[in-house]
Amino acid sequence: MDRKIELITFQEDSTIKEVMEGIDKGSLRIAVIVGKTRRLIGVATDGDIRRALLSGKRLNSKIKEVMHKNPITALEGTPATELLETMLAKDILQIPIVNREGRVIDIALFSELRTIPLSSPDITHKEVEIINQVLSTPFLSIGPKIKEFENKISTYIGTKYGIGVNSGTSGLHLCVRSLGIKDGDEVITTPFSFIASSNCILFERAKPVFVDIEEDSLCLDVDKIEERITPRTKAILPVHIFGHPCKMDKIREIATKYNLSVIEDACEALGSEYMGRKVGSFGNVAVFAFYPNKQITTAEGGMIVTNDENIAKLCMSLRNQGRWDDPNSEVLYTRMGYNYRMNELSAALGVAQMERIDEILRKRESVANFYNERLRNVKGIRIPYVAPNITMSWFVYIILLESDQFSQKERDRMIQELNKRGIVARNYFPPIHLQSHYVEMFGYKQGAFPITEKICNLTLSLPFYNNLSERDIDFICENIEKIIGDL
Repeated sequence: MDRKIELITFQEDSTIKEVMEGIDKGSLRIAVIVGKTRRLIGVATDGDIRRALLSGKRLNSKIKEVMHKNPITALEGTPATELLETMLAKDILQIPIVNREGRVIDIALFSELRTIPLSSPDITHKEVEIINQVLSTPFLSIGPKIKEFENKISTYIGTKYGIGVNSGTSGLHLCVRSLGIKDGDEVITTPFSFIASSNCILFERAKPVFVDIEEDSLCLDVDKIEERITPRTKAILPVHIFGHPCKMDKIREIATKYNLSVIEDACEALGSEYMGRKVGSFGNVAVFAFYPNKQITTAEGGMIVTNDENIAKLCMSLRNQGRWDDPNSEVLYTRMGYNYRMNELSAALGVAQMERIDEILRKRESVANFYNERLRNVKGIRIPYVAPNITMSWFVYIILLESDQFSQKERDRMIQELNKRGIVARNYFPPIHLQSHYVEMFGYKQGAFPITEKICNLTLSLPFYNNLSERDIDFICENIEKIIGDL
């Protein structure tokens, strides 16, 4: 018999305490109860035991007083699809697999039969065809597709230039570098973001100066920016978090007043609009990213956009080892640069995805709307806020547990319970200022940015991608309601 099955196999006269210990060691959340011939006569889950103890049973009570008699089982060799259908119909997460003698030989787990991933790229025959076309050419890097992709993005955003790079992080680094930000300078940004939006400042030995966020939009609180400006401040780096635009009119107004540059981190916001204008077109320079969970993907990749010719030329040079592409110049490399180039295969994938951008954004909006309808009235949950003067391009779907009812501990338990049910969920994001190297460098402590810290403790990212079905969303939301009712 499999070792895990042996750990969770008990006689009917075993005590609840013994069974609890076995379930803990077996980590399958279920115990099988057998008779003297080792035939299955009942099952008990960790939930059954918990409810029994709450109702007055003692640890030395016999498990036969708690177990489910005549449990649902399946014969060895039962197809996975049939097991899954039974679990969905009966609302159970485990099924004992028995042989023809009625002895348990395995446990079928819902989470192993069916997993709804956190994200999944939308790749069609169009993307495959264009990739194959590139593979049949001599150009796998520094070819025509990168220029085509750059033109598509810059035209879509409404900027003069697009510069393709190998990641959003690389793009952010080149933005900081192209603006001449250096050791001792400061850049105002948010502590609630993917960590690259702050690390890119550290790459040039400058200092990220954090400003807390708005509790509704989760974006940088513009009313707190001016109090953080010093003579060393060189730029503001707002993050359009989860696809929700920052208040770019006010940020530009502050930047103009204090003669500061603006770097838009639009990595999560391709297609978002603020007051009828695409994000990425407000700052001196901006960056989009195309990781597989983004609105469009190039597998890995990013795009710098700007209207400034000098910034564009500098970024083009820096991404390619500092090369100066002037046929009349005898100097090949004019500065120290990096290998931040985007390859032709990634660019070709991006071209195909951009040809479908409207379709892709409609799909994502439809998924978000279906989540909103299902979760809007669930007590204890706050669905994503969308300001009235913006167009949201949905990057992820993040819910918040209400702070007056739940804590980080319960949020973490909810994530664990969803994962056990085959629903991948995550916390988005941990606060940047409390990550170890920021604490070591700047001495940040709990309480420095209270809104960020509160939000980080209560966020929960649900599966979100173009082709997520209504049936799967229903399943996810039904389980959220069950779990939140037990927290």
